[in-house]
Amino acid sequence: MGDYMKIGDLVTRISHQNDVIFRIVEIQEDKYILKGEVVRLICDAPKQDLVPYQIENKIKVILPAIEKSRGQDLIEGKILHLDGDEYYLKKAMKAYQTYGLKAIGYHIKEPDMASVVVRLINEHHPDVLVLTGHDSLKINNKDDLYNLTSYRNSSNFVNAVLEARKVVSDKDSLVIIAGACQSYYEALIEGGANFASSPTRKNIHLLDPVIIASQIASVRVTEYADIDEILKSTISKGMGGLETRGRARKTFVGGNANDYG
Repeated sequence: MGDYMKIGDLVTRISHQNDVIFRIVEIQEDKYILKGEVVRLICDAPKQDLVPYQIENKIKVILPAIEKSRGQDLIEGKILHLDGDEYYLKKAMKAYQTYGLKAIGYHIKEPDMASVVVRLINEHHPDVLVLTGHDSLKINNKDDLYNLTSYRNSSNFVNAVLEARKVVSDKDSLVIIAGACQSYYEALIEGGANFASSPTRKNIHLLDPVIIASQIASVRVTEYADIDEILKSTISKGMGGLETRGRARKTFVGGNANDYG
């Protein structure tokens, strides 16, 4: 069934009722390494479990509208986005552009994020930091849900959050969004993230962290963001978060502009 499948092909898994579309990214003898096409999940499967997915051109994403204060007197927050997946990063940067936000993106493999995040924070001084890529829960036993070793990349995300908080400890001065599919939510929040995945260990959409970051960057610092509405606006509804202020700032000019010149 899978003899003709090659790297780059889209497939689904029979054992999981063909619920997620994957792209084959590596083949190791009889094991296929799969990356979610629209969810931040990475896994492996035997070739006999795979069937082709033929309608790539129908995979479309509609970004939800977000509440934004517009005008020349508002400076929206700057976003620094580190992504373990280069393809997802390109999608994320395009989404930020659609929202009209200033975002800087880097393709950084998950194990390397902790070693570079401090330098990048000091270089760019972001208002919002996104740390995402791929993750998965390797063990389905509920007793192992609270063990970092049960997750493919949660420990890397946690370490990166901890390093970031050494630079900016205040959760309202630097808003951190961390995690990917099935990540260890409690460890990420305890480590210092404002928003994380996944409280129910479900898959999240590749743009869910982008949607949250964009909304936080658009709310004024004098206001607390409506966390319930922000989480509801995500595509997967698979993330959680803490009470957090926005990162946009209104500018003021004293006097009358006609007085100058």
